[in-house]
Amino acid sequence: MIKATERILRFFLTAVGMAGFCLFLLPQTAGCTPRVVISGSMEPAVPVGSIVYTNRWIKQENIKEGDIIAYGLSGGISVLHRVVETDKNSRIWRTKGDANEVSDPGAVSYEQYLGKMIFSLPYVGYLISVFKRRSIWLGTIAVGILLIILQQKEIWKSGKEKTV
Repeated sequence: MIKATERILRFFLTAVGMAGFCLFLLPQTAGCTPRVVISGSMEPAVPVGSIVYTNRWIKQENIKEGDIIAYGLSGGISVLHRVVETDKNSRIWRTKGDANEVSDPGAVSYEQYLGKMIFSLPYVGYLISVFKRRSIWLGTIAVGILLIILQQKEIWKSGKEKTV
């Protein structure tokens, strides 16, 4: 029973680790930043709860009308909206959320640019939100510690049997 439980827990922790690596660390090596969508301003193209990947290595000069970009506001807030107008001379864009009736007030400067959206994974962001909870992290850590203890117990037990 303990062996089966241990195998299941080990599989779960490995799956969580691999998912974290694939969803967060691997894309960052290519200049992509994962972001969780928390508002419906870009629906239906980008549903609430999606995880989007923006690439900061795509230069501002290469952004054109129709592209979806992330840009920063004061207070560390980021916005993901579609470019509806570009002005390369003034180095600004006009943006609009697909679900919004009107364009965003004011222009977005090249300095506010955080990256162009490359792709999105609908609803995967909800899973990420679950793992942001402290209780989930503590539970995952506790399971990991339990696995290490069980593994050490098996090693100690098998070593003791060989010496007898």
